[in-house]
Amino acid sequence: MNSTTLAYLAGLIDGEGYIGIKRTHRKDAMSPIYHERIQVRMVMEGSIKHLTRTLGGAYYCEKARVKNGRPLFCWQASDALAASILTQLLPYLIIKNASAKTVLRLRRSKEDPRARRRGSPAKRTMNLSVLAYRERLYLRCKELNRVGV
Repeated sequence: MNSTTLAYLAGLIDGEGYIGIKRTHRKDAMSPIYHERIQVRMVMEGSIKHLTRTLGGAYYCEKARVKNGRPLFCWQASDALAASILTQLLPYLIIKNASAKTVLRLRRSKEDPRARRRGSPAKRTMNLSVLAYRERLYLRCKELNRVGV
């Protein structure tokens, strides 16, 4: 992908997107699960289609939330795909650069051998230092994405 396209996509995500970490809890697992996440939601379907065509990920439409409102077109990428995308876009991100770097730290944590031991029905828990680190990354992303900051 050429630098002009990467810069355009980074600008789209910088202006209209979300870069963060999602924390989920499975009923059959002892430890929370942390997911890398990029999302863009807007009324311009063409931009969302372009993100999907060039980067992959999921594309869907949300109904308007208000009477006579326009539907929102949404694109998102999670986990390893999101990390791969952020690695490509990082040199071009300005506003969300710190969020992207935080999310990429989560990916490196997931690739650490200590992270292979996850919570499971066998009541195993992940290494507590790994969990604490991931929770700090999650909270840092929440802070960076706080409205009004």
